Amino acid sequence: MRKHTGSNWMLYMVWIAAFIAVVSITLDCERESTTIQGIAETREIMISSENSVEIRRINVTEGQLVDKGQLLVELVSPEQILKINHISHQLDQLRAQKGVNKDEIRSKIRQLEAEKASLNSEARNQIRLIENQYNLNKELASGLQSIKGAGESAKSGAANPVTLQIETIRQELALSLNPLNIQIELLQKSLEESGSPIKIQVEQLEKELALLKSENSKLNIYAQISGIIGSVNFKPGEKVSPFAPILTLHTKNPSFVKGYIHENVYTRMSLGKEVSIISQTDSRIRVAGSVVGVGARIVEYPARLRKNPVLQTWGREVLVKIPEDNGFILGEKVVISSSEPKTTFVSYLKQQEVILTSYLKKLFMPEEIHAEIRPEISSESPEKSDSLPILPLKTKHIEASAIVRLEDMDRWLVLSDDTPDNKPLLFLMDTEGNITKECPVDGLKEIADMESAAVGDNGILYIASSLNANKKGKLEKSRRLLISVKREGDNLTLIRKADLYDLLEDSAERNPNDEWAQFVLSAMKDGSLNMEGMFYREGALYLGFKSPLDAGCSLILKIDRIEEMLRKEKLDEGQVSVWKKIMLKADETSPQEHISDLFCHNGTVYVTGTLSEKSGGSLWRLDEGSENMTRIKHFEGLRPEGIAADKDKTKLMIVFDQGKNRPSQFALIEVIR
Repeated sequence: MRKHTGSNWMLYMVWIAAFIAVVSITLDCERESTTIQGIAETREIMISSENSVEIRRINVTEGQLVDKGQLLVELVSPEQILKINHISHQLDQLRAQKGVNKDEIRSKIRQLEAEKASLNSEARNQIRLIENQYNLNKELASGLQSIKGAGESAKSGAANPVTLQIETIRQELALSLNPLNIQIELLQKSLEESGSPIKIQVEQLEKELALLKSENSKLNIYAQISGIIGSVNFKPGEKVSPFAPILTLHTKNPSFVKGYIHENVYTRMSLGKEVSIISQTDSRIRVAGSVVGVGARIVEYPARLRKNPVLQTWGREVLVKIPEDNGFILGEKVVISSSEPKTTFVSYLKQQEVILTSYLKKLFMPEEIHAEIRPEISSESPEKSDSLPILPLKTKHIEASAIVRLEDMDRWLVLSDDTPDNKPLLFLMDTEGNITKECPVDGLKEIADMESAAVGDNGILYIASSLNANKKGKLEKSRRLLISVKREGDNLTLIRKADLYDLLEDSAERNPNDEWAQFVLSAMKDGSLNMEGMFYREGALYLGFKSPLDAGCSLILKIDRIEEMLRKEKLDEGQVSVWKKIMLKADETSPQEHISDLFCHNGTVYVTGTLSEKSGGSLWRLDEGSENMTRIKHFEGLRPEGIAADKDKTKLMIVFDQGKNRPSQFALIEVIR
């Protein structure tokens, strides 16, 4: 009996051990993977010139270590030299012409002065002759008693013909001198103003000449960072087209790690997550990193990271930013490890209970319908999309708020709603998300909270602030601006600026019964006015307001003849109107989004919207006839802030503002047919 009991006890122990082993194996299989492989890489800088140039000298070789500020390439621009010579010749001609014109006017003035002197001299001579004759006659008549009474009567007040004659000569002289004085006065004014048109031309040409000389002095290329020369693509004497890569430069140590998550493995690698990077060859070499990009598409693994190089492996990309001071070698294989809390046995049992309950419901109650919740995406939505970080140049914190496409340069111009000291800085971005240059707007001192941009006729850029107060509740002048900017290559020059807030307020107060005016005045009163979207079409500017909502709808206002408004700095009656009222809401249960940008392409208006309570937003298409909105793509955890068309016009470039502490993102969405 005791033996039987003992054998049962042993059997129970075996069953318990087997159960624990099965649970452990299952738990290990279901547990989230926390380590992935990757390769330490660096951001490669393409060294190029904005102009067509000729290589004079290359001072580096491939693989050479260079310091920041070191001279790499010496260039010459034949076109700039020709322009400099041409402008110098024009200046010489204008200066010579200016001198000739003044000499001619001075000669005419001297001629008229001489004529005045001649008339004065002639009149004085006539008066002197008359006075002499009068005195002579007076002496002769003084001895004659018969005319003594006549002389006395003349002294007593009778009209003296001599005096009258002299007065007549003086009046005739004044009449003769008056037109001469007028001519002299006009010529003197002409002399003073004769140089004004020429002076303006000279000043403009001098500025242009100074700019060309400055650009010519900047043709030499210096190292932006300390690093290693990757490749040299040209030789001395060769001509280089604009933006062609002359050489490449990368940092000595890797600046980021690109890892790959297997397609069959679930992981919570999210943006901003802190991870550890460990060398596969020396586990003592490890640094902390931050996830700055997670690919949403499946790509092929590099051959080096495959367990079997012959077999193809697929997964998602993960981009991790690491400190510059690290011990990794370029191209080194590393392990990316995240510190996810392990699943406990109790939590595992709870998960299995939920799964088992769901399974039994489906097995025994098939009549119940279990809907699967999916993101609402229209038929035009791409299957996958990438979200990659925008890599800054000098300004480390870019909060992308708008973007426009520069066709002639194959670049995008990115706006940031926060720049150092509110400087008017715009950022030139290439197709890889690298900021290649920071472009100031010449002639503009400051502008704050830049939220929208549009391209008008002749490539003129329109840039607007949000018209919204800062976090301290102050609505400074720099947050109320609308500016127009002339662009030549990557040189930006202010054309006009206006206080858009004041113009709207003034026009609304003059037209208080207009629907748009009531919306604007009410928003200004409670401080909720916030404009974040803008597009240009047929001379008009369309403004999309993030807040406030009007009867649950977002408003888009239209300003006709925008150039006239900027020129006059005034809005005429009827120049502003409500264009559309739209609702960025997929259904009754989904949260409402607010306008963050507008973009018009081939007659179709696209809108990005963001959620006010949490991170996330969508891309929408507007049907102008019905004012219905179609949601094209939803972005979970990303805040879309800007839209522009891609080079081939079949995709939209979206930029995402992830706040000050996380890098802004960008993605290409194929939606334009």
